[in-house]
Amino acid sequence: MNKQEIVGYLSNDLKPFLIEDITPCLQIGVKTRAGFFSVPKLVLTCVDYLGALYVGWNNERKNGRPVFTSGPKAKAYLRDLFGQVYPEYKTHGDLLWEIYRHGTVHLNEPKILQNGARTISWQLFKGDFKERTIIGGVPTAPGKSIQMSQTHLVPAEIDGLPGEWMLPVCTTCLYEDLLASIDEYVGLIQKRSDIEDRFRKTVNEMVKPDITSITWP
Repeated sequence: MNKQEIVGYLSNDLKPFLIEDITPCLQIGVKTRAGFFSVPKLVLTCVDYLGALYVGWNNERKNGRPVFTSGPKAKAYLRDLFGQVYPEYKTHGDLLWEIYRHGTVHLNEPKILQNGARTISWQLFKGDFKERTIIGGVPTAPGKSIQMSQTHLVPAEIDGLPGEWMLPVCTTCLYEDLLASIDEYVGLIQKRSDIEDRFRKTVNEMVKPDITSITWP
């Protein structure tokens, strides 16, 4: 792939594919619960892929097979590309990844993390486009909640529960920021030959067939 083909793939193939896949989960304009787990799962799975392309493949292998994705690569993409869209990703991208990607992909819901006496849990909300802060209910006990200000990707200590924090994530923001990060990535590829070369080398290896012992008729 030359530079023009790489840019065309990201802008004209990958972005429309993501729009078609994620927009129905969001149900924009419908004031109901929708896509709370599926949106972070889809967005952060794509970040896994984009991180592999952005950082590049350096002949990492496991049991002879190439390994393209990794947590550090995805976190680098969140920090460097999402961080250009919204600075909180530079500071809290690691938390986003550990809570929302590992949990939704492997355990069906986001994780709760603990560091010493403090815990940080997940809190998902669906805002309107460009809406990063809302006042909404935060669970404090089974069947109980309080109203708190929640800002996308800004950790907040839960009122009345010292040491218990939450990491609010707005699913609409996460979706918008993914699309905007691809625009940032395209701009970087157009400016830097090393970023372009990493993409090309990694994609060229990704498209090679995997060797398998599975048989079929």
